[in-house]
Amino acid sequence: MTGRLGVLGAVFASPLLRRVEAAYGLFAFAEWSTWVAMIVYAYSRGGAFEAGVIAFLELAPSALVAPVVAAFGDRFARDRVLLGTYATQAIFIVATAGALAVGSEAPIVYALAIVSANLVSFSRPLHAAFMPEVSRSPDELTAANVVTGMAESGGSLIGPLGAGLLIGLGGPMAVFAVAAAGCAFAALAIVDVGRRIRRPDARAGVVPIALELAHGHQLPTVDGGESPPALPIETAREDRGLGGGLAAIAADRRLLSVIVIATWCTFLVGSMDILYAVLAIDLMGLGGDGVGFVGALGGVGAVSGAAAGLGLVGRERLGGAMIASAALFGLGIAAIGIAPASIATPLLIVTAGLGSGLTAVASQTLIQRLAGDDVLSRVFGLLQGLMMGTTALGALAVPFIVQAVDERLTFVLVGISLPIVALAAGVSLVRGDRLPPARAAELRLLRAVPMLGPLSAPVLERLAVAAVPFRVGAGTELVREGDVGDRYFVIASGRATVAVHGQPAAELGPGDGFGEIALLRSVPRTATVAALDDAELLAIDRASFIEALTGQPRSATIATRVADEHLAADLARS
Repeated sequence: MTGRLGVLGAVFASPLLRRVEAAYGLFAFAEWSTWVAMIVYAYSRGGAFEAGVIAFLELAPSALVAPVVAAFGDRFARDRVLLGTYATQAIFIVATAGALAVGSEAPIVYALAIVSANLVSFSRPLHAAFMPEVSRSPDELTAANVVTGMAESGGSLIGPLGAGLLIGLGGPMAVFAVAAAGCAFAALAIVDVGRRIRRPDARAGVVPIALELAHGHQLPTVDGGESPPALPIETAREDRGLGGGLAAIAADRRLLSVIVIATWCTFLVGSMDILYAVLAIDLMGLGGDGVGFVGALGGVGAVSGAAAGLGLVGRERLGGAMIASAALFGLGIAAIGIAPASIATPLLIVTAGLGSGLTAVASQTLIQRLAGDDVLSRVFGLLQGLMMGTTALGALAVPFIVQAVDERLTFVLVGISLPIVALAAGVSLVRGDRLPPARAAELRLLRAVPMLGPLSAPVLERLAVAAVPFRVGAGTELVREGDVGDRYFVIASGRATVAVHGQPAAELGPGDGFGEIALLRSVPRTATVAALDDAELLAIDRASFIEALTGQPRSATIATRVADEHLAADLARS
């Protein structure tokens, strides 16, 4: 646990991660507060039915539009696209505040609120896809997802709470005005983050090794001829539209399972947005202001659940945790319909929120692992579209369910649906998680290598199958300068020294890889690497290494950058 807290501390210590997470927290507040404000506005005009219809109209269009916008994150710099969404949201949210301030007719207010709500849906998938670029290791990424979950859950807590306070002070208009300022500050927070990250060009189609870096030297080839051209790394999926994301989901049953469970979780979220109003106004007699405060209880649980996600740091297998947390979310809601409202309801709302927060962290981390970097924005965009659609469906369904049965039974029916879906869809996820401890350790080791981290889980697993573990004693020569190179190595334990022309050049430790230059360029080994201690390593043959990089441009360009840096250093020494 101390190690996990250390990783979490590293997230807060990173200036870039702090800014990205702070921006997301402001976005989450804007999303939740304006959502509650508009539900209260609509509920005060036409009750649960009008509130449900407006909630549906706020969410349904984004089910189609959000995946299209998110797809730009796989074609352009993700930070710039994310910045654009924050800035655009600020403009339209302040326009909604203006319409409320001047007392515009309800259709105008609703139209602006619907546009604002749909714009808000664009940021979440872009943020999730951008996080692996800002994080420096798999553990830091998981911890950053915990912080994202806490920001999201904090928004579900502070947003409704803030909405309740602001509605009491200045009505829904005040909520939209403050939310617009939050989105504007979010845009300012990330305005130059991209320039401070060494981000490879995601659109690169080849590996451009630069051989003229030092004194115009040319590396010899294995057969003594001229250096060959840069090794092409063709993209396996040329489809830059939504088809690439759909193909990735369809190709991996585990990814499909995560998408299904995460999507149905948002059906409950949409249902609870209306059920909170039913609970606060009709069952608990708290009035319109109480809707925000009841929702804030769910936010307390969600923040706690996201924080509990810290326990996922360092774990390779997350499927069981996701299914259990989704079941907790649903059963907590179902129990609200059974327990006396005055005694157990607040605790059950917090419990349901706990499951919701932990499920969000687990699902985001699993998708980042399972989907390749080349389709990551599109996969998250498709998930966002599905989530918005099911959230809208949940909000629209509640009034009809209430009319068909009664208010308390509605909680039971809505809540019990999630454990059923999680158990049915989670079979493939749990089966895929049944990895021998040694295989899980190998996957964790490979995922920590920067050039391999962006690979999808299926590709990484194939690479782990191809990897051959072995041990060597201190002083063993692992590769020799001038020899033919046919394998890439990753150090699992121990240390190794790198020498160029007989002179010490670097020292390597656990998690470091070497040998990529010979594989990428078909040249002899450019350095000698020897074990300093007894060491354990993984060896990956050239064909498997190159195949893994195929179709993953960010991995290929990271490998290129590493090779360029090593070549430049080696040639300079010569």
